[in-house]
Amino acid sequence: MVEGKMKNRTIIKILPGEYWWGGACFDGIKMPFGSKSDFVRDLNPNSTMNQAAPLLLSDKGRYIWSDTGFSVSVKNGEIGIENESGEVSLCEGYATLRGAYLAAMKTHFPPRGKRPPDIFFAKPQFNSWIEMTYYQTQADLETYAENLRKAGYDCGVFMIDSGWAPYYGKWEFNAGTFPDPAKMVEKLHGFGFKVMLWTCPFITPDTLEFRYLRDRGLLLKDKTGKPAIVEWWDGFSAALDFTNPQTEEWYLSQNEALMRRYGVDGFKFDAGDAMYYEGLVSSDGKTDANGHCELWAKIAAKYEYNELRACWRCGNLPIVQRLCDKSHSWGENGLRALVPDILAQGIIGHAFGCPDMIGGGNFVDFTAETMKHLDTELVVRYAQCSALMPMMQFSAAPWRVLPQAENEICLQMARLHEQFGKKIIALADESKETGEPIVRYMEYVFPAQGFADCIDQFMLGNDVLVAPVLEKEIRHREVKLPCGRWKFTDGTVYNGGQIVTVDSPLHVLPYFEKCGK
Repeated sequence: MVEGKMKNRTIIKILPGEYWWGGACFDGIKMPFGSKSDFVRDLNPNSTMNQAAPLLLSDKGRYIWSDTGFSVSVKNGEIGIENESGEVSLCEGYATLRGAYLAAMKTHFPPRGKRPPDIFFAKPQFNSWIEMTYYQTQADLETYAENLRKAGYDCGVFMIDSGWAPYYGKWEFNAGTFPDPAKMVEKLHGFGFKVMLWTCPFITPDTLEFRYLRDRGLLLKDKTGKPAIVEWWDGFSAALDFTNPQTEEWYLSQNEALMRRYGVDGFKFDAGDAMYYEGLVSSDGKTDANGHCELWAKIAAKYEYNELRACWRCGNLPIVQRLCDKSHSWGENGLRALVPDILAQGIIGHAFGCPDMIGGGNFVDFTAETMKHLDTELVVRYAQCSALMPMMQFSAAPWRVLPQAENEICLQMARLHEQFGKKIIALADESKETGEPIVRYMEYVFPAQGFADCIDQFMLGNDVLVAPVLEKEIRHREVKLPCGRWKFTDGTVYNGGQIVTVDSPLHVLPYFEKCGK
């Protein structure tokens, strides 16, 4: 192994035929980075709304790591790293992408021996956001749960999204719309659900909670020493300062009260994006924007039932890591991004990944007006793309937004996910001990077979190859098979080392299982 340590701006030459992955999983659609790439991303702080790490990995067995955020550019066959506050290490000699990952992981984010509960992997999840947006009510939530059971869906995790509380910081059910929250949770538990509540690290200003936290120095400050008011995607708020142990104690007490009073199982830890913390001053005087995002993730890791969307340098924490909201489209911010982004999650250490809500997570795509233009084929392909990922999550109710035939296909995809539940759980068990991804790049499993730029197929473990249809009105799918023998969903066995074309009508998710060892 050869190691080199550098400061400030560092230039690393891309080797002939070399490709690189990593940084922000939001950039998965742009990976891998090679000699012809023209790419820039600022990770100081992380400027995306998803998981990121100061890590880049090469299929030539090299990796780049920094303990702090950096800006990265790839152009003219060179990788440029700018890091004002720390050192950057280039480590070499690990032969393959998998070798580089294992070396980086063992050194910088080793396995924790923990993972999320089985139900996250074994059954579909259901989130109330698209159906109710900010207008969550006990009656509507109970109806949603009853209807999904009537539609034939099995009961997994049930997430009550933003809108259940009066405002941010007053973590109590709205009295007017939740007459008996404990009874509601009991009913959901009776169906077989685990119940999670949306939460965030922000506090609505000019409230009793804001004044309480302000007077005790538990809020982040601006440069003048006053409580900072942050503009984020949901308005203007003060931000909790988790570098102060008293802040953590206050926040955890809010969650524990909800669990004790109502039987809530856990929380969806939303927001906390590094970009919203830039320039804020903490009580310890040294934690930067990325560090605050990291602290939010570590709060989430205290709970068995959790979900996170934004995090920094949190590889192998036992956290459900969801992809950020995707659009209801076939493009680079829609369906096309799901496979490359969840692959990128895994290669920076987040094995327990969940794709975005099926059909897209932007509620504006499901209003009464926009529903007139809903692409029902797209919703089906979203469900298929998610079915053999570690987790799958519904929000828009398929039985409401789809014709019967398309709804039935989505239901079959949910059942396919359940059929693979034992395998996915076994891979999660493996991951908590080895640190390896559950969903893997083709290049990760089959090095030097020409898969470096393959980002529209993925491996579930080492022996299930999934090639979802990602384009509209496509009914035949070209699949590049590695060496070996591979059995298609219809039972046909193909010799590997070639590109095959398989039928992919709307009801079919193309996937292959490896024959033998």
